[in-house]
Amino acid sequence: MKTNDTIVALSTPWGVSGIGVIRLSGPLCFSLAQAIFKRTSLVPRQAYYGHYYMLNHPDTALDEVVFVLFVEHASYTGEAMLELSCHGNPIIIQQIVRDCIQRGCRQAEPGEFTRRAFTNGVLDLCQAEAVEEVIHAQSLQALHLAQKQLGGALSQKVTRLVALLSEQIAKVEAYLDFPEEDLPEQDRQALDTQLKELAQDLQQLIQAHAAYAPLHKGIQVVIAGQPNAGKSTLLNGLLGRQRVLVSEIPGTTRDYVTERYALNPYVLTLIDTAGLRASEDVLERMGIEQTYTQLQTADMIIWVVDGSQSIVDGLKELQPQFPHERTLVLLNKADLGVNPAIQALLDGYTVCSMSLTDAEQLPKVQSALRHFLQTHYADPTQVAFMVNERHAEAFRQAQRWLMHAQSLLQTHAYDDCLAADLKSALRALEAVVGRVDYEQILDVIFSKFCIGK
Repeated sequence: MKTNDTIVALSTPWGVSGIGVIRLSGPLCFSLAQAIFKRTSLVPRQAYYGHYYMLNHPDTALDEVVFVLFVEHASYTGEAMLELSCHGNPIIIQQIVRDCIQRGCRQAEPGEFTRRAFTNGVLDLCQAEAVEEVIHAQSLQALHLAQKQLGGALSQKVTRLVALLSEQIAKVEAYLDFPEEDLPEQDRQALDTQLKELAQDLQQLIQAHAAYAPLHKGIQVVIAGQPNAGKSTLLNGLLGRQRVLVSEIPGTTRDYVTERYALNPYVLTLIDTAGLRASEDVLERMGIEQTYTQLQTADMIIWVVDGSQSIVDGLKELQPQFPHERTLVLLNKADLGVNPAIQALLDGYTVCSMSLTDAEQLPKVQSALRHFLQTHYADPTQVAFMVNERHAEAFRQAQRWLMHAQSLLQTHAYDDCLAADLKSALRALEAVVGRVDYEQILDVIFSKFCIGK
């Protein structure tokens, strides 16, 4: 990927809008602004109003534009930048981007603006990843954590751990310069204490990943049960709109339907599924098979049960699909009376009895759902850092090297082996903030970004 040329891309979503923002970054920005807007004197970081004149039509203005220039070392990428705000007509946007390319720019690759910010030292790798999280955060808490990370919260934590570990490595290596002297017992004990504290800090960060993961991707909640139990009615009620058809005809829902749902402070992915029963219909059986697959991978299950039904054999057959620790039972149609045999069958489950046809009982469902989440998941508001899977794996690697180093300390092994383990732990930590040049890792991270970031 070139980094010394000038790139261009639309930064706002593609489509019709009031305003479209086009970004350029690279050495051509100032000369392009002068040529396009026919101005000789331009002050950086000042908004200008002008008319965009294309290279092939220098006498006809394409659009009215507000533009801002940024100088090197004082921009998002750390390079000279030009930001154009034009009318959000896709025709205008397409013409401007094509014109910039004709003038010597290159279409930016996904995430290239942020990658240049990382390459130029404006952002470290943790902060660069946070940009994408800020854009795609699904809740206020996720947004708050992403903004903290963009501000350097996790980077500062890792930098402190790197400094402490570097200090211990320096002490060990000092004795390597004098092979006739072993690391004194007092220093070994102090080093052991320091390594234990570092390992504890890493464990807290690993646990932060486990707590952040549901906040990041959403808790997968599968709504399942027999036909006509009220599954689709539940989904429509939670969403506050008719997302799926509701009918008294069994088998109406044949494919699963997925919707995001915020139940502050949690973010859920609700999955409405086909009713579970024996069926001769080929399409319905395919939907039922998908339901069983969804049940296996769900973080949580809402088992909607018709409490008024008189036959419970079908429920007994389904029960193994609904593990107690992941299942909240909504005992629907309780207003019609609940079969005692069903109550006995559901012994040990968390059960909420209600009638889904009564809209006034929806808060009762939300309360039961929130209480179940609070019992089984960490409070998202208490998550301190946005630790993704890449960070967590690096922390796990560093922790393993530290634990191995501790075992070497206890067996009085050679100090050069001890130093090697500590350096391996250090490299794992440095990779979190991007101080190790892993080109392949960078390609994967920035490929997930949108073009204009």
